[in-house]
Amino acid sequence: MRAATVKLLFILSFQIFSISPVFAEIEKVQLAQVVTNTASEIQKRLEKTLPENTPVVYTIVPRGLIVSVKEDIFFSGESILIKKSSTNVLDAIISVLIQINNNCTIESHTEGHNNNEGIYRSNWEIAMARANSITDYLVYCGKIPASRVFSLGYGDFMPFRDSVSTTKNGFDRRIDFVIFSYEYDRD
Repeated sequence: MRAATVKLLFILSFQIFSISPVFAEIEKVQLAQVVTNTASEIQKRLEKTLPENTPVVYTIVPRGLIVSVKEDIFFSGESILIKKSSTNVLDAIISVLIQINNNCTIESHTEGHNNNEGIYRSNWEIAMARANSITDYLVYCGKIPASRVFSLGYGDFMPFRDSVSTTKNGFDRRIDFVIFSYEYDRD
């Protein structure tokens, strides 16, 4: 009797194992639907909250929602200091981030900065510093927990026209707020 039970369990586990790729595909499709729905909901909140005429492009991707805002809204020339006039845009983004409690990556895309005499000698360096400035604002002024935001600088390595869209020109110099539609652990 005991051998029959073991044999039955083996057969059942083999059948479940052979079916598991099907379940994995179903889970992927369901996850993609959840991500798209959540990203759409976040976009609607931002559209209601951001100041009118903010130059923004929304892109829904598998990881969530990318909110692309032109870099010159936040920064002047070679500066890494956030313009006072842009804090209303950041405060609107903060209010949505607080409501939804999602993690967010700040990605700075900077190109055309050729100041070899200043502290930042490359587009990547200034992009990283700008992403850090935005992240610091979210954490220190917006009270977003530091564990929920992360900054990245791409410099001129990911132009908008190639990596996001072939039709939206003028967004190569941008700040992307990538709002994740799923949880991840940075520990």
